[in-house]
Amino acid sequence: MEKNKKVILLGIDGGTFDLFLPWIEKGLLPHMKKIMREGTWGHLASTIPPTTPPAWSSCITGNNPGKHGIFDFRESPLLHPDRPLISSASIKGTKLWHILNHYGKKVAIFNVPITYPPEKVDGCMISGLMTPGKDSPCFYPEELKDRLLSAIGDYVPNIDIPGYDVEAVEDALAFLAEVFYIFEKRRDAFFYLMESEPWDFFMPVFILHDRIQHLFWKYIDESFPQYHTDKGKIIREKIIECYQAFDTMLGELEKRIEHKDIDLFIISDHGFGSTLQWFNVNKWLEDLGLLKIKPVDNIKKKLFFRAMLLSDSPLVRALIPSAVQRAIRKKVRQTRSTFKSDIDKAIDWNTTRAFFASIPCQGIFINVKRANGIGVVSPGQEYDDLRKFIKDKLLSLDDPITGKKLIDTVWYREEIYSGPVTRTAPDIIFVAQNYSTLGRQLLGAPNWLLSSQNAPNGFHRSNGVFIAKGNHIKTDSTITGSAITDIAPTVLYSFGLPIPSDMDGRYLQEIYREDHVKNNPVQYREPFDTAPGADRDVYSQEDIAKVQERLKGLGYLE
Repeated sequence: MEKNKKVILLGIDGGTFDLFLPWIEKGLLPHMKKIMREGTWGHLASTIPPTTPPAWSSCITGNNPGKHGIFDFRESPLLHPDRPLISSASIKGTKLWHILNHYGKKVAIFNVPITYPPEKVDGCMISGLMTPGKDSPCFYPEELKDRLLSAIGDYVPNIDIPGYDVEAVEDALAFLAEVFYIFEKRRDAFFYLMESEPWDFFMPVFILHDRIQHLFWKYIDESFPQYHTDKGKIIREKIIECYQAFDTMLGELEKRIEHKDIDLFIISDHGFGSTLQWFNVNKWLEDLGLLKIKPVDNIKKKLFFRAMLLSDSPLVRALIPSAVQRAIRKKVRQTRSTFKSDIDKAIDWNTTRAFFASIPCQGIFINVKRANGIGVVSPGQEYDDLRKFIKDKLLSLDDPITGKKLIDTVWYREEIYSGPVTRTAPDIIFVAQNYSTLGRQLLGAPNWLLSSQNAPNGFHRSNGVFIAKGNHIKTDSTITGSAITDIAPTVLYSFGLPIPSDMDGRYLQEIYREDHVKNNPVQYREPFDTAPGADRDVYSQEDIAKVQERLKGLGYLE
C-alpha cells in the first residue's frame, strides 16, 4: 500500500468522445487534450443496457448487475411488485469506498448517482441523482452542509427539467443558464471540499453533459436538420460555452494536483447518441396477443398518445401559434403517465404473459407464476418456449422505412448477467439499432414504431470515456478493451491495495508503466462481507413525486 497516494475518480455523466474529439481538434477543449496527451485514454464499455443506474453501480462495485442488483431506477417487478424507487441501500455488495475505508483511506464522495441517502463513511459524502431536493438530508456529516453553503453560497442537488419547455428558445436558454449555474456551484463545491476536507480518494460526478445531451442532442449532431437551424446555432453556442467551462475546470484541477502523487481518472458511465425512433414494445406485445390492457384504460391511453403525437407534429408547429403549442406541450408533460399508472393499473395481469417495464432496462419481463400468486406463465417449458418465441419475433423485425434489421442483438438475462440476483433482471434484453431505436413502455400507441426525429432528444451508447494520468501511468498512450467494471479494481491497484477475488472487473495493467507493474505485482484477497446499507424505505410520497418528475424530464420514466 502506497502511504501518501491519492486518487481522484472524476465522473462525467454521459461524456462521449463523439463530441470531445471533434471539439478537441477545433481547439475548443485544450485542457482535456493536454490530459489525454500526458496520460492514457480510450473508450470505456458501459453495462448492457448502458444506463445510469447499472453503470455507476458497476463502477463502484466492480461487478455486473447480476451481483449488485441494479437494472433500473426502480426495483425489479420480480422482486418488488410495487416497484419502489432505488436508493443507496439497493446496491448489493461492497462498494469501493467501503474497501478504502477498511484500509484506513479517507474518502470524499460527491454527487455520485444512487448514493441517496448518504452513507456514514470515514470522510464525507454528498448524494447525487435520486436526491429529492435541496432540503433532503443529502450531506454526511450533516454539519458539512452549513460549512459548504457558507463557503460557496448555494448548492443545488438537481435541476427540475419538467419546469422548462425546451422546445421554446427562451426556455431552452433559461434551462442552459440554470445547468451552467448548477455546474459552477458544483465546481466550487468540488474545489472547496478538495482543500477543506481530508481525503485520500475523491470521487466527484458532474451531470452537465448528460442533461444537455438528453434534451439537445440534435442541435449538436450535424446529421440532423435541427443542427442547421437558427435555433440550433443559438442553442449550440451556449452548449459549447458549458463544455468549455468544464474544460477550464479540468485545467484548474491539473494546477491543484501538479507535483503531487495523485492519479487522476476521468470516466463516463456511458456514451451518447441520437434517438431516431421509438419502439413501443408493449404495443408490439399487445399485437402478438401477449399483453392486454383493460378496456377503459385502453381508451385513455390512446387519447393521451394522440395528444402527444399532435404536440410533436411538424404541421402543428408550423400552423399553430407558439403560445398554444407551449400550452399543449405543458398539458402533455403534466399528464404523461408514470410506470406505476401505466403498468400496474392499466394492464390486465390475469391474461398478460409478457410486458416491457421501462426505458432504462430495455428489457421484457415474462409474467411468470410466483409464490405470491402473481403471474400466469408456468416456469419450465412454457417459460422457455415463450422466451424463445419472443426472441425469434424480435430478431425477425425489419425497419419499415430502411428495410434493415431493427434489432441488433437479443439476450436471455443469464447470457449477459451472472450472480445471485440475475433472476430479478428482465427475462429478455435487446439492442435496437445501437440504441438509436429506443424501446419504451407507454401504452396506447397507434403503432409499435414511431419516429422521434422532431424532438431533439438523445440517449445513451455503450462507448463511454476513460482518461488516466499519474506518475506511474503511461503517457501519450491509448487503451482498448476497458469496461466500467474495471474501474474499482484499477483504483485499488493504484493505491497498492489487494483486489477482492469476487470482483468481475480487472485492473487495467496496460495503462501503467511496465517498470511499475513489475515492481508492484497485483494482489488479491478474499471477498468482503456485504456492508450494511441504509434503510430501504427512505422516500416520502412527496420525495417520490419529485424524483419521478425529474426522471420523466430526462426521458427515463413516462
